[in-house]
Amino acid sequence: RGANDAWVGYGGVVVYTRDSVLPTELIPRLKEAAKKVNFDWDKDFTITDNTCTEISEGERIMLREQFAGKAVIQSEEQLQAAAVRARGNVVSTVKTDVESAEKALEYLEKRAVDFENEIVKDVVIVEKEIVKDVVAVEKEIVNFENEIVKDVVIVEKEIVKDVVAVEKEIVKDVVKVEEEIVKDVKGIFQKK
Repeated sequence: RGANDAWVGYGGVVVYTRDSVLPTELIPRLKEAAKKVNFDWDKDFTITDNTCTEISEGERIMLREQFAGKAVIQSEEQLQAAAVRARGNVVSTVKTDVESAEKALEYLEKRAVDFENEIVKDVVIVEKEIVKDVVAVEKEIVNFENEIVKDVVIVEKEIVKDVVAVEKEIVKDVVKVEEEIVKDVKGIFQKK
């Protein structure tokens, strides 16, 4: 890129011509144009020297320093702009990540509620099954108790029957023993 007055910091009016020096025949027209916009040609304008001149070593170093300084400033500005862009990108990414995390959290909360509802349904079903099983076991126990009661009644009847039979036998035996004792006692008293 070359250099011209506008690029290197001159903030005024630039008149471009094919010559390296402003032609003097243009100056009256330029003075009139400046007057129309409330400028004074002699006070507000400077005619620059656009000829290529030999520069000294000191000027060369100074120009290089100026160029290097501007390059550093441009690099710094570019770094600042890049940092601003990076910050904007990070903020955008974080915002997107936060939104994604919020959506994921909402989804997980909904899934957790659905899971809890499903567990409640399953618990109700299991409770009903347990109640049915408990009722069935209670019926079995009652039936078993009734069977035991029947068996106990039968055994009691058998025992009573056996006891009655044993009593009859005992009574018979006692009667026989009494009769023998009576007979033996009579036999003892009759012999004397």
